[in-house]
Amino acid sequence: MAYECPSRPVFSVLVVGCGLSGLASALALAQAGHRVTVFERSVKLQEIGAGIQLSPNATRLIQHWGIFDEVLKYADRPEAGTFRSHRGDVCSQSPPVSDPRLVSNAPYIMIHRADLLRAVLSGTGKHNIEIKLSSEVKEIDFNKPSLRLSTGEIYEADFILGADGERSHCRGTLLGQPDPPYSPGDVVYRISVPTKDITEDHLSWDLARRSSVNFWMGPGGHVVSYLIRHDMLNIVLIYAEGTSDKAMYGPQQADIEEFRSKILGWDPVLHELINVEGAVCTKWTLFQIHEPAQWCHVNGRFTLIGDAAHAILPCLAQGAAQAFEDAGVLGGIFSQPVGRNQIPDALRIFEQVRKPRASDVRRRTLDQKAMFALASGLDQEARDVKLRAGADFELFKWLWEYDAVESGREAWKEFTKIHESGTKIRNGI
Repeated sequence: MAYECPSRPVFSVLVVGCGLSGLASALALAQAGHRVTVFERSVKLQEIGAGIQLSPNATRLIQHWGIFDEVLKYADRPEAGTFRSHRGDVCSQSPPVSDPRLVSNAPYIMIHRADLLRAVLSGTGKHNIEIKLSSEVKEIDFNKPSLRLSTGEIYEADFILGADGERSHCRGTLLGQPDPPYSPGDVVYRISVPTKDITEDHLSWDLARRSSVNFWMGPGGHVVSYLIRHDMLNIVLIYAEGTSDKAMYGPQQADIEEFRSKILGWDPVLHELINVEGAVCTKWTLFQIHEPAQWCHVNGRFTLIGDAAHAILPCLAQGAAQAFEDAGVLGGIFSQPVGRNQIPDALRIFEQVRKPRASDVRRRTLDQKAMFALASGLDQEARDVKLRAGADFELFKWLWEYDAVESGREAWKEFTKIHESGTKIRNGI
């Protein structure tokens, strides 16, 4: 039987969660002409954290959604990237954050998470996206589909997106049981260092005077530093501290001396940086999720997106980028002629496009984390030789050249072409 497919029906879409993932997908779908309502249980919007790096696969989408100029008001573009040993020896001019082969059309940028959220939010007003704060979702009816809030209000739609993060209520509802994230023992220390008092005679002057992304790789973890808000160095240590009963959800105040104890014997530049007056240290636990076997409900009117589907460690700077890719593919698919009875097919195609890549990025991120944390020895020496030879360029090329919107469009076109061919054959044409 042939599908009924009006040229461009307008769908109503409900999004659970108003973080970067939910807002980006709302923006992408609204830009494609659909009506979107976003539900957020918090009383106000706020993005936890400080700095975030966005590679070209993410900024390409920001350009497509028409918010690039707004993002650039707050962002810094790095002039260089550097991988160093923990003692400070330069291994390579990588990641290739200023390489014209990779960033000429869509740049690599660094930005404060709150500023990025503000910029994405600015785009929602142009498309009449409705955002409902203080709206906690208690139940999801996958059949209608509909949401029931804690107030008892019920909202129905053509389909629903679960974008409520790594501690996702939506994921547990889809799986039929709670599915909390788990900690493999990794923690994050972050120090925010104001650059105004870093003078030319300071060891870290070069880090403060120009925008760059710098990695130090050492036993048990790695440090990355980059500029945000034009005057603040964001210094992050990811460290394998071991499992603990004291999980920290989100940044909590920490002692700078605790940070220092993890990097004893490391580059003196790092120690000088954390001595800068005004430096503030926070710490939190890194969580992972058990990768769901499927993102979509069998009824085809609900799917997980973002961290709810594929929470990724920050070791390749791909957490937000992968959430944006979800949004890009959704926008690419639903900007095409999709009939109302084709929504299950469209969401299935979305999962087929996104799930393998997100899983691959997740795996490569774990590989990168292990590579960064090698103890001194033969494996570390072999790593440094490969980095000096530019062996990681192909990884960044694969990551950064991806066009999520085009992937969504082409996947849906291919599906409809195959389906139409099959219909013709069954009809004897």
